[in-house]
Amino acid sequence: MISSFLSENSATFQVSKDDISWITSISFTSSIFSVLLFYCASSRFGRKQFLLCIASFYVIVWALILCTSSMMVILICFWLYGIASSTQYIIGYTYIGEVSNPRNRELLGATYCIATAVGTEVEYLISIFSSYRVLAIFPLVVSIMALFTSYLMVESPFYLVDKGDETQALQNLCYLSNKNEDAEALSDLQMVKEYVNEHKDNGLKNNLQIILTPSNLKITLIMILMNVLSVVHAAYLVSLTGSYVLKDFSASIDGDVFFNIFFTSRIFLMICSFYTVKRFDRKQMFLVGFPMTGLLHIICSICFYIESINGNSIYWLVNVIAIVLIAILILAALSFSIALEILKIEIFPYKMKEFYTSIMLFSGDWAAFALVKSYFFVEPIIGNTFVMAIYALINFVTTIMVYYFVPQTKNKTLLQIRSDVNPEFRAAEST
Repeated sequence: MISSFLSENSATFQVSKDDISWITSISFTSSIFSVLLFYCASSRFGRKQFLLCIASFYVIVWALILCTSSMMVILICFWLYGIASSTQYIIGYTYIGEVSNPRNRELLGATYCIATAVGTEVEYLISIFSSYRVLAIFPLVVSIMALFTSYLMVESPFYLVDKGDETQALQNLCYLSNKNEDAEALSDLQMVKEYVNEHKDNGLKNNLQIILTPSNLKITLIMILMNVLSVVHAAYLVSLTGSYVLKDFSASIDGDVFFNIFFTSRIFLMICSFYTVKRFDRKQMFLVGFPMTGLLHIICSICFYIESINGNSIYWLVNVIAIVLIAILILAALSFSIALEILKIEIFPYKMKEFYTSIMLFSGDWAAFALVKSYFFVEPIIGNTFVMAIYALINFVTTIMVYYFVPQTKNKTLLQIRSDVNPEFRAAEST
């Protein structure tokens, strides 16, 4: 939306590079409010009800964006949009984890990620060939469609069990798995009950006690660090800021051509990630993706260093930088980006799952905000050579952390994963 906004309103709005950084990143700063909103209301409303509310909120926000011409109102709308998208993130991944099984969890998680990538690409293509108003109409129409289709969803069996409605939970389990109410369905219901009551079986009824459980503290810290460090790469920076950072990398790169290749490649690669998430464990994908991304950042750093010595853009170096950015995108899409999203679905306990997912959202949004703002602040001081070197170092540190601390989760039920992560739960289960 940024490129279309500037092209149509450049005479009205004197938009600086700092304004662009705020337009790009302001939606990330509102995640704390969505965290509080969801945490306070999650026990009162089901997943389906939340998704209906989010779709309604999207309709209101995009209608305001369509009708206004004020820069301040647009910034406020982007901030409100951040609340809606943050809440959608929390409830979306929570819902996917609760309605899927080990056989299709990767498929549903990858589909959710791909839908986001497709939406981004369509928005960018519309921004090239149409006006700011048309660009605002598209998400407004999609939001209205989402509002109606949300009615077709079934409520999470996990939520229903937690609320004591086991009869409806069993019916929904049978519907989701296409089963009759037989012994296998009853076994699935029993597994859901054990998973939901994980901490109740250990006498932990207070939310603070659950959070302070040593196993939960450990996995939360690991996931926060993973969530923050996984966004620190050049391809993500470019995808957030568009042509402005791309021009900092090299004025010779054609922005429209590059981003058409960039976003189209991302969609294709995320479709290919259906294979990687089915073929490899999350930990394996991390251990390949992060170190390779670090090596690519080193190559990028060397290219910037050569350019700084030469004083001018070198044609072959410009092409190398563009290729490296695409390569980082490939690695992110096929390995750690999608693997991390699926791991978030699997790793946390049911009780307080919304809280943990909210923490992931909050840390990821502020990491993205810090990535954008820090780049515009640091790059003029130390240059892209050192910025890329710092990104490479962070990728290597993340690899070490994954090797020692991230568990394997592939082909395991949510109950089995929690038994692996939480020794107290495993002991209680065995007794």
